[in-house]
Amino acid sequence: MLRSFSVFKVLIGLTLLAGFILSGCSHTSELFRDDAIDKNENVAYSVIYYIHADADYLYHNTAGKPVRANRQVLDEALKVAEEAESGEVFIFYQRPEKKFLGLFPRKSNRFYHYTNGEKTSQVNYRHSDSNEEFLATEAKLYNQYQTYSEDEKKRNFFLYFGHEIPDDGGNKYHQTLPDIEVNIATFSSGIQKFLNKDNHWYDLIVLSTCNNGTPEMAADLMPFSHVMLASPQNLHLSHIDSQKLDLLESNPDEITNFQLANSMAKQTYQRLEKEIHTAITLSVYELDVVKEYQNELRTFTTAYDTLDQKQSFSNNIDCKHASFFDEATFDKGVKTWYKPASFGRKSYSSTHSGWGCVPVIE
Repeated sequence: MLRSFSVFKVLIGLTLLAGFILSGCSHTSELFRDDAIDKNENVAYSVIYYIHADADYLYHNTAGKPVRANRQVLDEALKVAEEAESGEVFIFYQRPEKKFLGLFPRKSNRFYHYTNGEKTSQVNYRHSDSNEEFLATEAKLYNQYQTYSEDEKKRNFFLYFGHEIPDDGGNKYHQTLPDIEVNIATFSSGIQKFLNKDNHWYDLIVLSTCNNGTPEMAADLMPFSHVMLASPQNLHLSHIDSQKLDLLESNPDEITNFQLANSMAKQTYQRLEKEIHTAITLSVYELDVVKEYQNELRTFTTAYDTLDQKQSFSNNIDCKHASFFDEATFDKGVKTWYKPASFGRKSYSSTHSGWGCVPVIE
């Protein structure tokens, strides 16, 4: 009897293993789908969250309690999705990709889709090509599940949470997918895959990262985005709050993209001001205005890039410290929330241009 039970357990194990191997051939696994959803249902806006969790985002709050910042962002995104009664929300939660028994790839990543406040799909997925273009898998899922709204005035928002997006290179940005290059160029081309021909603009792009409020990032995003919210310097492993997206429900006709970004920046700044003593810098860039002096901005960037001995792996400094930075020109269309550090030699500065630059060895 005991021997028969052992054989039965082995058979069960082999069956489960065979099922796992067969399911591993597909890079997606649909956990939930609401078949009643009308693909042509009207939505007033679309919000895409991309939460990068394939790295270390552990920090300690003011009480000394360890917190996983990426999990905090996911909870906030799900809450926003549930309250978006007239919108559509897509959440991509990119986690470390692991293998079962060291051989079979798991579907570690999560994709959530909400329409008008209701969850319509949930998918586990993995990247079938470890050398693919950045955001290629996510864009395919988005285009597969999105609602085909006929509202020409539909507004589009993209919120990115992760580590600093480098100017170039970007190998090993993902710890478990080191061959996928993540840099300003691949990010820019990647998020354009979510846009269609009829609605090819983002009303607002939020970069909840360190050091990405830069002339280089603005130049790459301005051809297809109206507003950018980013930090020119260190964001201290925290995140930009997105609860103010509820203004799209409570005040949709009057809230402009610039006002929405300002509300998010203000809420984030007020929270961080109570929590940390390091510098806080958040900037909102009205890219339609910045575009008017894009040639001057590119000239500045080109000149700055010729400077020797830049500290590529250090936090940004204020671009205004460069002698050829034209503050009178470059402050147009930029609003900044800034508090200097409570200590250190940089704590004396009381204002910030809103633009971040890689520091140069003095």
